[in-house]
Amino acid sequence: MTKKILKCDYSPHWRHYPIIELPIDEIWQSVPTVEKLTTAPKKEFKKNLISDIQNDGMHFPIMCVHTTHLQLIELKKEFGKRICELPFWHNDHNPQSKKIWSVWGGSQRLDVAKHLGYTHIDAAVLPTVKKAISHQKDMRSPYQTRYYE
Repeated sequence: MTKKILKCDYSPHWRHYPIIELPIDEIWQSVPTVEKLTTAPKKEFKKNLISDIQNDGMHFPIMCVHTTHLQLIELKKEFGKRICELPFWHNDHNPQSKKIWSVWGGSQRLDVAKHLGYTHIDAAVLPTVKKAISHQKDMRSPYQTRYYE
């Protein structure tokens, strides 16, 4: 299979966080895909994001954290149904020793990258989920009127 990378406009870091190229199949999407916004008006979201990425590429990297099984269990307790089901290996014999890349800012871009046939994506590596969540507004603010209003 040919490697197809969705690059961002930043390199080699975003806000002092290193940017690495990750295989899309090795990233757990923490929140479900959004087709349309649930707030009024019920605006198209995914279709517009697909168009933007096809035409303009990806401006910001997605934000990923290398999370352990135990961290994901705690996050699932905290966020419940607002986040996706945990990765399949959570039932393995010794899952505590395993880690997975999880996206905590850019789940929709990750989904679009898969949809468009990308195999890899640029990701900023953040130290904690809390830190990644705190930067979500920074990445959304330039697109507030385009996507969220």
